[in-house]
Amino acid sequence: MPLAAAGETRVLNGLLTSVYVSLHTGDPSTSGANEVTGGSYARQAGSFSNSGSNPTTAANSGAIQFPQASANWGTITHFGIWSAVSGGSYLGGDAVTESKAITTGDVVRWEIGSLTVTAN
Repeated sequence: MPLAAAGETRVLNGLLTSVYVSLHTGDPSTSGANEVTGGSYARQAGSFSNSGSNPTTAANSGAIQFPQASANWGTITHFGIWSAVSGGSYLGGDAVTESKAITTGDVVRWEIGSLTVTAN
């Protein structure tokens, strides 16, 4: 059943409460594959809200910052959304706007509104 814009908004708002953001070195597909491991990496809590300009898009409502990498994490190409800080259910993900090689000492951070999730 196709959802109307109001339905998509409700789904996004309900899905994106108490979630955790992950980093991936390849397409996570539908399973959350290619998640970064080691080097002080850990998923980070994220909160999202409807952006208002498009009812099917939600953006992070708080900054999301990962710990400083203590080893090379590889080139980050995608992000994911999870139900838990470890384990849990993979809810979905997408490509990052610009891939970036993360090396020792780097910090990954998304400012408010810069990470978006779209219902499709």
